[in-house]
Amino acid sequence: MIAIGLLLIFLVFATLMFMRKVPALLALPAIAVLIAALARLPGTDILNTIVAQGSIKLAPVYVAVFAGAMMGRVLIQTGIAEEIIKRAAEFGGERPLVVAFGLMLVTVVLFTTLQGLGAIITVGSLVLPIMMSLGIPRKLAGVLFLLAFATGFIFNPILFTLYRQLLQLPESQPMPGQVMTFAFILLGLMMVAVVTYALIAARRSGEMLLMIATPAEEAVKPERGKRVPLIALLTPVVPLILFFGFNAFGIKLDFIAAFIIGSLFGVITTNYRNAVKTVTASAIKGIEDGAPAAILMMGIGMLLNALNLQPIKTALEPLIVSLPFSSALFYIAFFGLLSPLALYRGPLNIFGIGVGLFTIMFGTGVLPAIALLAAIMCVVQVQNVCDPTNTHNVWIANFVGVRVEDLTKETLLPTVLVCVVGLIISALLFL
Repeated sequence: MIAIGLLLIFLVFATLMFMRKVPALLALPAIAVLIAALARLPGTDILNTIVAQGSIKLAPVYVAVFAGAMMGRVLIQTGIAEEIIKRAAEFGGERPLVVAFGLMLVTVVLFTTLQGLGAIITVGSLVLPIMMSLGIPRKLAGVLFLLAFATGFIFNPILFTLYRQLLQLPESQPMPGQVMTFAFILLGLMMVAVVTYALIAARRSGEMLLMIATPAEEAVKPERGKRVPLIALLTPVVPLILFFGFNAFGIKLDFIAAFIIGSLFGVITTNYRNAVKTVTASAIKGIEDGAPAAILMMGIGMLLNALNLQPIKTALEPLIVSLPFSSALFYIAFFGLLSPLALYRGPLNIFGIGVGLFTIMFGTGVLPAIALLAAIMCVVQVQNVCDPTNTHNVWIANFVGVRVEDLTKETLLPTVLVCVVGLIISALLFL
């Protein structure tokens, strides 16, 4: 009976999100409260255990979000992000294909660090007009930018901090090396998919504009003002170098510390005289940029607590344990073919209802922890690129003038293929 109630709750809210009647920021807390009520939790316990305790359950995640958003604002306010994009455009010169792929590569690098809708708007407002000036069709430009963003986001701290929570790693323990290895494998798969998609889509358009267009001079060769020092262009990768470098030697370094160091590096190498002013302004704007993600994390924490209630776990655990996850074929088929269930905050969405399902799966031990995390990493790519409820999908679609569902239709097949191939590799490595 509880399982049927959970299904109905999901279907109702998935429909409301699909119809854009309720945003995910409100849907997740509402689902959590309804699930708690379904488990017959008293009203005061719902307020205390689900709402109050749940809202702070993922505090380390959204503190990392704020730290990363602050650094994103440093990159924007100091002109580092814009300078990197301009240099990529200038490097391509009169070769539109080189310019397009150069901009996509820059987008990948930037979003290993950047996060939040503010960063998407800033980078997209620079990259998309240049790509469209090359003659790339508007929808294709939006898809390429979206794919490049999601490729870089594989290494974004929001995900890695959440992965630590799912693995329940002690604060002193570094991230397992297998996770880093698989992240690089997934990065390679996404880059192959992005390049292949770009070439096929350009030919499919029948215009070959990607290959022969003459770029607008003013778009790819902006006026030269005060250039950002070359060393400052390393700022986006400083947190990654620190994080992965320390972890490689078995030393736990939190992303929050890495971001703070990266922010200081950015302001000192560009304009150290205004360092205090820049960092202060970036911190304030970063909190504003990170607020939607933080509120979403609060809802996820509430949902986690609700789905961990004993009556809910008692209802779901037998269903999960009964599935033959020990079979590599079932593992690949379940997470690969069903990966579209990550859309609309569905049952495989780590930023939606799926977080509770995955938590129960970690608890029951139906799969080795690393194999389950690798599956989540694969499915996250489908969600991050294709989910129409993502704010970045909505903004990109509006900017290039297409329906957000059109981006989903264009990207679903390539990202599902990446997911399936990633799962095959994961099965070989971890099962």
